[in-house]
Amino acid sequence: MARPDAALIGALERSNIHPLWDRYRRITPVAPGAKDAPMHWRWRDLEPFTERAAKEVAIEDVERRALILANPAFGGETVTTQNLIGAFTVLEPGDKAVPHRHTAAAIRFSTRAEGAFTIVNGRRCAMKEGDLVLTPPMCWHGHINQSGRRTVWFDAANMPAICALDASFFEPGTRQDERFWDVSDAGSEQYRFPGELVRRELESRRPGVDGALTYRYTRDGDSVMPTLDLFFKRVTQRTRMWRATHNAVCLVVSGEGRSTVGERTFDWSRHDVFTVPHWTWSCHEARGGAAELFIVTDRAIYERLELLREEIE
Repeated sequence: MARPDAALIGALERSNIHPLWDRYRRITPVAPGAKDAPMHWRWRDLEPFTERAAKEVAIEDVERRALILANPAFGGETVTTQNLIGAFTVLEPGDKAVPHRHTAAAIRFSTRAEGAFTIVNGRRCAMKEGDLVLTPPMCWHGHINQSGRRTVWFDAANMPAICALDASFFEPGTRQDERFWDVSDAGSEQYRFPGELVRRELESRRPGVDGALTYRYTRDGDSVMPTLDLFFKRVTQRTRMWRATHNAVCLVVSGEGRSTVGERTFDWSRHDVFTVPHWTWSCHEARGGAAELFIVTDRAIYERLELLREEIE
């Protein structure tokens, strides 16, 4: 049986007008619903691709030799989970990744990067195991491997969020400017968090409400960048179930364990990566001792827009 307002709705649509009474459930959902299912990438599957990329892709021919973790839920778009990408960057001995800058906020977390350096706005930042290096929006940055072996580290950025807002600007640098690399580490502390200091700080912490020891990377008590919020978590027991309106990409820094995210359960080990989409229940547990997770989130966006909501069971 035809709706009594069917003719009116048809006329409105032909005039590019939508009636709220016919659409309100679509434009005001009762709760968030993540487009993507949780994903898990194993380092044992990723590592052979880092080796191939190092051998088959010349650093002089590309902007970055990086392998981005892509979630098929986004239809071929380069997205790891909503608003965020995670990746691994590979440098051979002597490689220099050309300087550039962009409006997206990005980070580097050292996995196997001893001997590599990230230059950020004229500051030389070492990349020892567990170190975090920030590249805030529109900061010039490039990478160099001054060791005698291949280096690999974990990257994350919020390019998907910036592109969704159509607010992306990108400026390439030049490969010929050797002055970019001739800098000191003076002042690097504004961009670098040494891993040893973060772990030392964790020793003095008490477990949080979820049962894990958690360190939040901060600048003056706030998130390290206006659109990225970063955490280091040590898990020794099963954490409580938790969900939030923001998204997360999790890197396993050390140890082994298991996470239940939504309807999926992942058994993970060192340097694996998995996602926790927004408003999805998750919990983590270590096996055979403590495990460490580095967690990249877009929490800061939701907090600043007063859209942050978190629940724990």
